[in-house]
Amino acid sequence: MADALPALVWVERADTGEAIYTNEAFQAYFGDARACHGVALARCHRDDRPLVGRAMDRARTAGSTCEARLRRGDGRGLWHQLTFKPLIADGELVGWLSSAVDIEGMVRDRRALEDASALLRLSQEAAGAGLFDVRFADRAMVLSPASASLHGLPGDRPAIVEIRDWMRRVHPADRVPTLRAVREAVARAATFDIAFRVRLAGGEVRWLQAIGRPCHDEAGVAHRIIGLNLDISARKAAETALIEAKGEAEAARLSAERANAAKTEFLSAMSHELRTPLNAVIGFAGLLAGSDRLDGDLRRYAELVRASGANLLGIVNDILDFSSVEAGVVTLDPKPFAVQPLVDGCLAIVSASASGKDLDITARVDPDIPAHLVCDEARLQQVLLNLLNNAVKFTPRGSITLTLRHQGRTPSGEGLLISVTDTGIGIADDHQERLFERFYQVDSSIRRGAGGAGLGLAISKRLVERMGGEIGVRSAPGRGSTFWVRLTLPKAGNVDGATAPPSRPATVKPARILLVEDIDINRELASIMLRSAGHSVDLAENGFAAVRAVEAKAYDVVLMDIQMPGLDGLMATRLIRCLPGAGARVPIVAMTANVLPAQVAAFREAGLDDHLGKPFTNADLHAVIARWLPDADPVPDADGMAEPTLDRARYGAFRDLMPAQAALALLTRLSALIGDSFGAAPETPEARETLRRQAHALAAASGLIGFSDLSTACAALDAHAEARIGRDGRGGFDAALERCRAYASAASLETRRLIATMEEPTRPAGRAVG
Repeated sequence: MADALPALVWVERADTGEAIYTNEAFQAYFGDARACHGVALARCHRDDRPLVGRAMDRARTAGSTCEARLRRGDGRGLWHQLTFKPLIADGELVGWLSSAVDIEGMVRDRRALEDASALLRLSQEAAGAGLFDVRFADRAMVLSPASASLHGLPGDRPAIVEIRDWMRRVHPADRVPTLRAVREAVARAATFDIAFRVRLAGGEVRWLQAIGRPCHDEAGVAHRIIGLNLDISARKAAETALIEAKGEAEAARLSAERANAAKTEFLSAMSHELRTPLNAVIGFAGLLAGSDRLDGDLRRYAELVRASGANLLGIVNDILDFSSVEAGVVTLDPKPFAVQPLVDGCLAIVSASASGKDLDITARVDPDIPAHLVCDEARLQQVLLNLLNNAVKFTPRGSITLTLRHQGRTPSGEGLLISVTDTGIGIADDHQERLFERFYQVDSSIRRGAGGAGLGLAISKRLVERMGGEIGVRSAPGRGSTFWVRLTLPKAGNVDGATAPPSRPATVKPARILLVEDIDINRELASIMLRSAGHSVDLAENGFAAVRAVEAKAYDVVLMDIQMPGLDGLMATRLIRCLPGAGARVPIVAMTANVLPAQVAAFREAGLDDHLGKPFTNADLHAVIARWLPDADPVPDADGMAEPTLDRARYGAFRDLMPAQAALALLTRLSALIGDSFGAAPETPEARETLRRQAHALAAASGLIGFSDLSTACAALDAHAEARIGRDGRGGFDAALERCRAYASAASLETRRLIATMEEPTRPAGRAVG
């Protein structure tokens, strides 16, 4: 019968330890059936032998059990429960009836449970958690030592607290929410997670988190709740601090927004108040300077007024530009541009000022730099002109060099190092770090001697940073300065025709124009400019009159002031857009001193088509009119014309940009360049290369002043490379050269006439000019 049992069974003699019987399970487990001395001790794990020996000693008089590992025939030890029953004969122990039941799985599960329990205890200790057990029948709560300590009770032993006493410890404001959450969890048989405050003995308040679940009996009735408590006081304090900090940050944000709105409103008001009178000053001074009815001195005085107004306008523009960049409202417009023409144009603009101080100004462009890159060309030109103009200002003698070096290629684009080096007065180390701050100048005498508001470098720094670059300076007193800019610009793709000079403006036919302006002097100035160009002009002094005029009569263009009493320009525009018929579609151009980006965007939203900022020049006014007249006649192509016509709009813009003396110097330099160019015969490659260099130098300078045809012809000659001559012959080069010579001859005459006109005011009045 014992052979049928799964347990190991054997009989062992007490005197010799010999196994006198073993069942089949015993023999299968150990692998043989041979008898051995001390079966239990011999077959068990050596670490378990003391335990087994003590169990057998106890079994001399009564049954005894123990747990030990028995080694199988393959040497592996498995856990068994050993039972020893003494065999007594004539009052003496003669042996033991022994059995062993396999409990390997049970021991493994028990140890896993012990490990999990130990890990849970460790987690509770690490988290500062304590257990609780709410027993409904006793109306009491049992708290573990850790949980008791959290409630302000002694933490060296468990605590039993009646439910009503526990509720007294909960903060009054948390009692109802806590009870409601627990009752809902019990009703739904769900886990709850609640936070509440308990009051401690010293008046301190502690935040606790309780996570628990109800337990149900066999009938499905909840009879207890078990769970754990956590101290979350630190987390609640952090949350409170975060809420307070968020509130403070929100208040600071609102305050900053109000301050920024106030600054924008102030800038808008100051821009309008400054630009409105400047519009009249610059406009009427320009009209006076161009009049034939003034003698030399009076014309010179008018030119000085115009130049001073232009300088003041430059300062106003700098302040507004800096404010826009600082506020982050300046949006870059990256497009493909040609590197060399940009450099040439910058040098052409500052060369007049440099020649007035006898400064040698040159440029060096690394040949490894691609011919075309992608960037906001206007903003990059603004940075370069700021650096070059500063160099001219603070260099009494010597030279200025603009250098562009290639700094390698990256996945983001071409690395550029742009530097402007001068031999000027230099800058001490303690002033260099503050140079790029707004309104900062090394000393007050610089502002008096060189002018400006101290914003050029601050604007340049912010623009360069918006482009993803950096700007800095190296300098020493008396040794000159080097301002440098590092940029990474993408290489442009297909840029055919990108460097072609701009076409000449259209010839505008007389148009019917409604001028809406509430200030008499501005109304008179604009009407004079418009009527001098042959336009028919009707006047309106406010928005109501403008709406009535458009409703009663057809106009080609409406020039609309914005800030007017009664009905302003924005509302007048909205009303005009609601009129029936063609009047609702008339082009409306804002003519205002409001030039901030947000204001211009508001003009677009109100239905205005374009914007002309005050103060404006005659060229600006006629250019915006030309954009909105559908019947403008394009000027015929210059090819084959014997004599080019000076682009008056571009020349006017040039005069507005440059002070009188600088403009005179640049015209004189252009006249000299024309006189020294295109004299060589194109018989050899060396001679043709000289002619191309001369054309290259003339293209930028002549286009800047307004000789667009000459600039176009020079650019065409410069592009006529030797490879093209070798492929197509020299006929195209010779034709381009003859065109350049014809335009240069006519431009030379026109340039001398312009120079004579500008020099006339400086001659004594009443003397004939021979």
